Amino acid sequence: MIFKVRLALVALIVLVMFVLHNSFWLWDLDSRVPLLFDFMPFAFSFYVGYAVLAVIAMKVIIAIAWPEPPADLFQQAGEKEPVEK
Repeated sequence: MIFKVRLALVALIVLVMFVLHNSFWLWDLDSRVPLLFDFMPFAFSFYVGYAVLAVIAMKVIIAIAWPEPPADLFQQAGEKEPVEK
């Protein structure tokens, strides 16, 4: 994948996560929505979902942005090239 496309995808993911983290719409909504499952405030359930989404976003960012090792790195070390997964 082209570097500029990778960079744009990572920037888009970070921007979406930033907007979701600044949950200004929950300020009034939390007092109007009843407890979810009769024990969990709405804002808390939002942040539980946000935490799960953050884990998924970081795994995607690492998969997109992690650089491939140079091919000659393995030859210099006398090792075989890594096996594709």
